[in-house]
Amino acid sequence: MSDGATARWADVLRERHFPVFLLLCFGIWLHAADSLLVATAMPTVVAEIGGAAYLAWATALYVLASIVAGAAAGSAMRRFTIRAAITGGALLYGVGCVASAAAPDMAVMLLGRALQGAGGGAMVALAYVALERLFPAALWPRLFAVVAVIWGVAALFGPLIGGLFTEAGFWRGAFWAFAAQALVLGLAFARFLPGDGTAKARAGEAPTPMPLARLFVVALGVLGIAAAGVIGHVPSALGAGLAGLALLGFAIGLDRRAAVPILPRATFRPGAAAAGFMLVLAVSIATMPFTVFAPILMEHLHGTRPLVVGYVIAVEAVAWTLTAVVFAGVGPRAERRVILAGAAAAGLAVPLSAWAVPFGGLFWVAVVAFLQGGGMGMVWAFVTRRIVEAVDEGERGLAAAVVPTVQLLGYALGAAGAGIVANARGLGADPGPATALAAGPWIFVACVPLALVGMAAARRLAR
Repeated sequence: MSDGATARWADVLRERHFPVFLLLCFGIWLHAADSLLVATAMPTVVAEIGGAAYLAWATALYVLASIVAGAAAGSAMRRFTIRAAITGGALLYGVGCVASAAAPDMAVMLLGRALQGAGGGAMVALAYVALERLFPAALWPRLFAVVAVIWGVAALFGPLIGGLFTEAGFWRGAFWAFAAQALVLGLAFARFLPGDGTAKARAGEAPTPMPLARLFVVALGVLGIAAAGVIGHVPSALGAGLAGLALLGFAIGLDRRAAVPILPRATFRPGAAAAGFMLVLAVSIATMPFTVFAPILMEHLHGTRPLVVGYVIAVEAVAWTLTAVVFAGVGPRAERRVILAGAAAAGLAVPLSAWAVPFGGLFWVAVVAFLQGGGMGMVWAFVTRRIVEAVDEGERGLAAAVVPTVQLLGYALGAAGAGIVANARGLGADPGPATALAAGPWIFVACVPLALVGMAAARRLAR
């Protein structure tokens, strides 16, 4: 194996760290399946413990904690071995599952969801760091293809697991089951992950204090953005969203001047790293409204059953998996065309959503889901590799950890922006066929500029 063109699946299987990779995939599974499982169970949870007004916060706090934990992962891996850091993430996730399983009211449930998000976000970010540490760059596309398979499996089985426990009248059992998995995984991480310098910081990544002040500002910013998506009063929602963006901008300004940054230095310089991060952020913002609002729009406009809607939306994750596997082995010459084609497919899905979801019916919604997921599945491994290889040697682990965090930030921004548009068109206050038809097209039209930004970033990255 001399370069990306000659890396084969057999090379992955022969890698001495391949069993470790399987453990990392288990951690990604917990994080990926969690949100889909909870989305299925939450209506029953609310019926038992109350707190319907805070239903959206069960997801908002999970995403918020995941973003903050992902941002902190870069500093954590400078201070500890990856074994210690990711084991802590698994145990924190397990504690959150226990809190959710035992929750007597929504306040405890929200606390549990925040802990689950922090632990899950840390595991995913640190898994990317471990891949960068333990495997040669030539294998990354194939490894990321396997990661995409995990997300696809989670999309298929997450709703099923949640539905089975819920229909059996034991929704708490779903959380207990994932708590048990987290405990087993934490013990496996502690036993089998490398704990020496090969998995710790490289030269130039000396142990440093955690940037707690900047992480606190990031948390407040994301919280303001998340609040914007659930506030019914449009001016208040705009104010919360703008305040959140201002806080994130302030945090970025602090980070650019910090001795120990959260983001790699190359993020703010013209080049592959900046283009790659912009691609991830813009496309995540532009495509997230489909995941958030397509289910309620299809229910009100087409009478589609929730379970059917859930699996149509899951087409996105399945398509991501399929294209990631199919294109994992392309050589350096074809890689540029794959990046451009994938970004174009995901970008095309956004304006198509404006017609397909409110007017096109089930088939066209599935087409949109396939384009979004398939497009990002094509490019994800190559974008990640180009970002990591474009930063300074001492910041490559940091860059690997930040990629999924930027994706989550894009999801938070996209959900909040779509929520503001939906509320402005009356969907939040009076959900029904009339307001769904009034809001449906505009939710997606508002995201078209971000899709264009993502396609432009792909062109820069491909060069």
